[in-house]
Amino acid sequence: MFPHRHSLKFKLIFVLLAVLLIILGLALFSVRTVMVLNGSTGEKYERNPAISAQTLAMLRSERFLTPTSLIDSTSTPTITPTQQGLPATVPENQRGLLTNGNRNENKIALTFDLCETEGDLAGYDSPIIQILNKTQTPATLFLGGLWMRDHPAETLELASNPLFELGNHSWSHADFSAITRDEMERQVVLAQQTMHDLLGYETNLFRLPYGTYTDEALKLINDQGLYIIQWDDVSGDPDPDIDAKEMTAWVLQQVQPGSIIIMHANGRGWHTAEALPRIIQSLRDQGYTPVTISELLNIQPYK
Repeated sequence: MFPHRHSLKFKLIFVLLAVLLIILGLALFSVRTVMVLNGSTGEKYERNPAISAQTLAMLRSERFLTPTSLIDSTSTPTITPTQQGLPATVPENQRGLLTNGNRNENKIALTFDLCETEGDLAGYDSPIIQILNKTQTPATLFLGGLWMRDHPAETLELASNPLFELGNHSWSHADFSAITRDEMERQVVLAQQTMHDLLGYETNLFRLPYGTYTDEALKLINDQGLYIIQWDDVSGDPDPDIDAKEMTAWVLQQVQPGSIIIMHANGRGWHTAEALPRIIQSLRDQGYTPVTISELLNIQPYK
């Protein structure tokens, strides 16, 4: 009798269903957002009390929401950014390779490389950092630009830890004995800029990828106001066939006053976390005091 009433009834039902679907969609989106910010997607972070929960949440959300083209490890910036400020001057007697500190003082420096090459995402060995924290052992960490870009939360946490200081390990771990001068400069400056963008400051410390170089490379790096930190005690930890016992014995065999020990904390130090507690305790038992590179060499770590 009243067909228009039936039509109105169906329209109201349709509108109600549409509203319910919208509410359900918003609820599901909210749950997913909470899961992401709480790390329920499988990403794990070691919290540092010095970093606020809000800051970590912001960094995590940026990692999940950044377009793939911006975080693709195969894409390298093609524009060389401008460095902040003028390069500091490296004193003449500290130019070139710095392999050790004072041989008359029982101080040594533990150093860890966290690098990444183009197209090969590296990791983060939080157990190593936990051991250093637990034993209150100072260390100097050399971070690659790509690694910092792909690990912003970890970079910020390391920077906030008073036990640690940070150095530059180039943009993408290029071989400085085999690249052009322009590429050397780009490798140095891009990593400096990435650190500045994340932390608000730049380092004075640089470590050569693979430890390889030319005279031109040494001059260019020093002219950028960077001290070139080499080493005299090799742990061998990138070799998976060197177990924790062998690594410990090898490090202790080479160590001497002023030594700089090289290890890795980017997932490429296969048995480093296992060997580290014994190495630290044995060094201290032998009368060595672990310090940062800046203390070992009496230099300023940051610009």
